[in-house]
Amino acid sequence: MQFAAFLNVLAALALAAVLLAKTAANAVRLIQRSGVQLSCQAFCAALMLLLSGCGVDESASKTSHFEHDHVVASHWPNDLADIAAKLRKRLSIPEPNTESLAEIEDLVSWTAEVAADTNLPESEWVPLYEASKSTMANLRSAKGRLTPENRKQVESLCDLITQAAGRIPEHMPILVRGET
Repeated sequence: MQFAAFLNVLAALALAAVLLAKTAANAVRLIQRSGVQLSCQAFCAALMLLLSGCGVDESASKTSHFEHDHVVASHWPNDLADIAAKLRKRLSIPEPNTESLAEIEDLVSWTAEVAADTNLPESEWVPLYEASKSTMANLRSAKGRLTPENRKQVESLCDLITQAAGRIPEHMPILVRGET
């Protein structure tokens, strides 16, 4: 008797899984057409869905923690030092075009986020946050132009980034019992 109850619970769970799956409309039609046979069919369908998963390839490497939310920009930096390198490359253009200016703004705005994701202590990345915030305010007020003052401020930010990137600990210390 307990085994039959167990099978009924499994059948109910399987039916719920089928209803939640993309084939919910087909499951509703099956419910309307059959009674007991539905439980076995639903159980088999749910088992197949559970074994096959939802089609997401978890083994594929991701370039962002938020890749499932949006497309990662092609100029997204690899690390903190890469921000400075990419900014300097765009600053080397005498008259940056609209796309380069937008990328400069993106890179400046991403500085604090990338710095916070490193193992720099907070006291090291907060100045980057403040400098990038100030630089962003000036870039926005220039409305699509790179003024000489803004260029100097972005160059100063690059210097600050390079200094901070040089202070990122390569490896976090490993603590072993009995050692100090």
